[in-house]
Amino acid sequence: MVKIINLLPKTRQQEIRYIAMLRSVWIIFGLSFISFVLVFAAQAAARVYLETQAGDIERQIADLKLQATNTEKTKVKDQVKAANDLVSDFKNLADSAPKWTKVIKAFVVLPPEGMKVNSFVIDPQTKKITITGQSPTRELVQQLYDNILADKKDFYNVDFPFENVAKPKDVSYHFTFYIQDELLK
Repeated sequence: MVKIINLLPKTRQQEIRYIAMLRSVWIIFGLSFISFVLVFAAQAAARVYLETQAGDIERQIADLKLQATNTEKTKVKDQVKAANDLVSDFKNLADSAPKWTKVIKAFVVLPPEGMKVNSFVIDPQTKKITITGQSPTRELVQQLYDNILADKKDFYNVDFPFENVAKPKDVSYHFTFYIQDELLK
């Protein structure tokens, strides 16, 4: 091992040590200052970035709220319209029910025993009734025709196609006839 001998006077040696220490202090101070500036700059950049992101998120939230509100309004409007339509249909049915009940009551007594009426369709605009059904014999079909024709106060203009009586048994029939205005009052 080699021993280093310093021949400078002690005050000068002390001065060199102080200079080296001062240089180290300045380096530490400079590095601290640079790191402080870098941390400060990073924080400022992060703040700007987060504020920008917060603004974007707030705009997106506002857009989603507007969309949700519009969707909810549309759903509510659809539900209100459906309810109004239902009430309107019910009101129309309630207003017309007594009239059509009279028509059905007038017709129900006309088919003879053993006949089946499969469909009973009323056209409210033309007051036309169309019925179809099954009968075991053509005599019962003829009797139904006679019964409808005889009820002149309730029905008129009975259409009796000849195919209704073409077969003697297991007859599929159909009639069209019209409702007298007096029955609907």
